[in-house]
Amino acid sequence: MKDLTTGNIYKTFIWFAIPMALSGLLSQAYSIINTIIAGKLIGEAGLAAVGATAPLLDAISSLFWGFCVGFSVYVANLFGAKQYLKIKESIITMYVALFVATVTVGIIMLIFNNQIFNLLNIENTIRNDVFKYFSVYMTGFFFIIFGQVSVAMINAFGIGKFPLYMSVLSTVLTISGNIVSVAVFDLGVMGLALSTVLASVVITVMYIFEIKKIFKELGVHNEKIRLRFGVIKESFSYSGSAMMQQLIMYVAPLIISPFINAIGSSATAAYTVVTRIYNIIASVYQNSAKTLSNYAAQCMGAKKYSQVKKGVYVGFFQGLMFIAPFLLICVFGAKHTCMLFFTKGSSGEALNYAITFSVSFLPFIVFNVINNLFHSFFRGVNAPACLLFSTIIGSVSRVLTSIYFIKSGYGMNGAYMGWVASWIIEAVFVVYIYYSGRWKPIEMTNEI
Repeated sequence: MKDLTTGNIYKTFIWFAIPMALSGLLSQAYSIINTIIAGKLIGEAGLAAVGATAPLLDAISSLFWGFCVGFSVYVANLFGAKQYLKIKESIITMYVALFVATVTVGIIMLIFNNQIFNLLNIENTIRNDVFKYFSVYMTGFFFIIFGQVSVAMINAFGIGKFPLYMSVLSTVLTISGNIVSVAVFDLGVMGLALSTVLASVVITVMYIFEIKKIFKELGVHNEKIRLRFGVIKESFSYSGSAMMQQLIMYVAPLIISPFINAIGSSATAAYTVVTRIYNIIASVYQNSAKTLSNYAAQCMGAKKYSQVKKGVYVGFFQGLMFIAPFLLICVFGAKHTCMLFFTKGSSGEALNYAITFSVSFLPFIVFNVINNLFHSFFRGVNAPACLLFSTIIGSVSRVLTSIYFIKSGYGMNGAYMGWVASWIIEAVFVVYIYYSGRWKPIEMTNEI
């Protein structure tokens, strides 16, 4: 565990962010590997099957992810205030609630799968494979979500290395499982989902042991507690806004998805690939920005208000530094990068769509580095209104501009153009909000 508010801020940010950024990269590895194996061993139809429901799965996951990211800020605040017993009570209660919620959602999704596929405009030619992947994924949904949200929970204590180790383990298990299930047992896309679920079960067990270890270090491992679901409500000033922010952010691609699927299976396959490329780069700056979120939350809990703003500038330059090599590889090596997801010698529409995104649109992701940095900052200083409004502006602008450009005849390029436009529009807004000082809580305004 580490108090991020003490010591040299540059050194603190770098050493805390490096394992988190690596962890973020590896946490994306399972979806990247799934996509590569689907494209290489199953073909373009496999790519489309894996990616057809991805926007929906991401939107559902975002609810839980957003809640737990916000909840982790609440825990970081308690940690800064040294309320250790309350931390134990809160975390255990949250995990029980998470189990009930994820199981319920999984059952509902499986019951109404056909109606869901209709809404997403999924082509009949790939529906059977889509159902296989979707059904296995939703059956193990609790374990998948548990591993994802536990990263944020562990980070709240200033721990960055353990999630990295778990990401390495998850990657190894997923690669092994994918190869065995697809190449050996010929289970197709169902095997990809099965290996993801089994790897998540192992990771869940490991995180449970780590959390018990943290309770022991805090001196509360033997303290009896009772489930207090009131902490869910108490933490809602943090978790509620983060949950809504994540949902709003992921609803945009979900709304756009049917329009992309309607272009054809090549567009669906290409969107699967470009989403994976985007996610691998985004995971670096998103996890880097978590340093700022936890730093700001600990500063607020310890009432070290004068230190908060410096973290923004350090976090921004750190984010740019971290993504630079990945961005250069994906832009200047676009064809080679995209070919990782396709069979040798491919030259169809899907590949061309993917290359176009990497070369012409991906460089604008720098604007989204700014957006994500301020998302983390607003979350850390508990400024939910700023967080929600900025996300709404970004999501609404993406939906409106993407649909407009697609309907205007730009096809997949229209979807890309809308994405970039939303990054720029939101970046202008968050910078304005920051310098206007509208994010400052009353106690901080009085202090500075």
